Amino acid sequence: MRCFPVALLLGLAITSAACAGAAETIPPDVDLAITMKDYKLELSATTVKAGPVKIGVKNAAGMEHSFELIKTDLPFDKLPLDTGAAKAKEDGLIKQAKTLGVGKVAVVTADLAAGNYVVICNVAGHYQLGMRAALTVQ
Repeated sequence: MRCFPVALLLGLAITSAACAGAAETIPPDVDLAITMKDYKLELSATTVKAGPVKIGVKNAAGMEHSFELIKTDLPFDKLPLDTGAAKAKEDGLIKQAKTLGVGKVAVVTADLAAGNYVVICNVAGHYQLGMRAALTVQ
């Protein structure tokens, strides 16, 4: 039986850890930070000022998510559904990041008019499971 030196194994372990992707962080200069967790969205604010808004979205969950910002007067939990796709309909879509991998961050800027918006994850079934939040722009 052949044995590897402990130093070689330790070196491989350190190299593997260093090459693993570190979780990204939302830049500090965003106007709105959104943290996605499995079946939950956390917004740093529920109201923002109209005009250009810089939004940082972090996927802090254990699976892939998406980000959609929709302008609507419907309650945040009453968007119409495409039952065949198990997704919310995206009428009024303003901005999106279709794929947000685990630990990844997306930063988008949108020129938002005053009104009511809904932030959702529209991966099949996620909106229905609670990945939605209301946002008011004044």
